[in-house]
Amino acid sequence: MLHFYYGVMGSSKTAMLLMQRYNYMTQDLHVALVKPAIDTRIDLNTVYSRVGLTACADIVLGPGHSIREQLSWFAVRNGYNDVPYVFVDEAQFLSPEQVQEMADMSDEIEFFCYGLKTDFMGEFFPGSAALLRLAEDVGEVPGGLCWCGCKATMNTRIDGKGNVIKEGEQVLIDNQQEIRYIGLCYKHWKAGISHAPVSE
Repeated sequence: MLHFYYGVMGSSKTAMLLMQRYNYMTQDLHVALVKPAIDTRIDLNTVYSRVGLTACADIVLGPGHSIREQLSWFAVRNGYNDVPYVFVDEAQFLSPEQVQEMADMSDEIEFFCYGLKTDFMGEFFPGSAALLRLAEDVGEVPGGLCWCGCKATMNTRIDGKGNVIKEGEQVLIDNQQEIRYIGLCYKHWKAGISHAPVSE
């Protein structure tokens, strides 16, 4: 089955993925941890959660990589007959073709994909749009809050001074720029207010 769990920035998506993967590994199940190569927040190979959990990715997917081929090579390297459980972090960065490939393999493999649904402009990522179309199980990772205490629904790019940015390239990794990403409610995302006003 193909699963897609989405949430805003700060909702602990990666932490949940890593904990779920750990639980499967404690049962001696064969699992693969996958991440897209575009995610270089820490380094190319590290899956990283802002709560402090990290793990080394088993497979780093380039934009043109076949998931089927990568899993086959991973299984051979590890002496596995198969890899029935695959955990994919930052799944919004997958290509639509990679998502289609996972959907085509989902009768034999459980794919657990975690990622963002929309970008900082409120637009779908191509990978997320494909996952929303093709995943048999779609769910929201709860817990993201706006500074006002309301549910955060919008991923927001802010500069070093806290100004909300609503134009620019869809993908800018936050360790390479003077930017950060936070979750805001729709009201404050639309108004461009990234933090509580300072009292006079």
